[in-house]
Amino acid sequence: MPRELSRPSGGRRRAAATAVAAAVAGLLALTPGAARAADGPISAEPSAGAVLTTAPAEVTLGFDAEVDEGQSHVAVLDAAGGRLTDAEPTRVGSSRLRLPLRVDAAGDYTVAYHVTFADGTTSTGAYRFSAGTGVAPAPLDDAARQASTNVVVDAHGHGIDGFSAFLLFVDGAVLAVVVALLWLRPRGGRARSLRIDESRA
Repeated sequence: MPRELSRPSGGRRRAAATAVAAAVAGLLALTPGAARAADGPISAEPSAGAVLTTAPAEVTLGFDAEVDEGQSHVAVLDAAGGRLTDAEPTRVGSSRLRLPLRVDAAGDYTVAYHVTFADGTTSTGAYRFSAGTGVAPAPLDDAARQASTNVVVDAHGHGIDGFSAFLLFVDGAVLAVVVALLWLRPRGGRARSLRIDESRA
């Protein structure tokens, strides 16, 4: 026998669409911050491409916005990709990071950073300087740049924390319940159900 399934009313569809849009907005609010449009530090010491006669005692990076110290990481790597220090940078003022280090040999060094700002946006990048060689550092190609930034990104995994993951789960569950209730809401005083066209039996 033919069966006819009632379709949701236009108002019900609009309400469901509104619920979905609200849930998506909530999910986006919990995702990691987007990259800043103006990426990179506005000042750096040593600077990108610097040729130093003596090794620096620290690296400082300055940005154009307030830095979240606890969520920002800087590493200085040698030619083999090893970190010169396991220390974390400290904030100087509101927008600068300082990382003390000790360089024992002449060579090219890479500064890699993954910085989170107070507004939730991030900046990730890398550059090189040389110390004691008398020549400019070798340029960073895409593969070397990616490998360098992976050191600071992967080592500190800025993924979704446990609390945010729980909120995402709750948000998804609420969305599922709202959509189900809207779909099954009675229409015209009767609960939604399959209707059998008995006249064609």
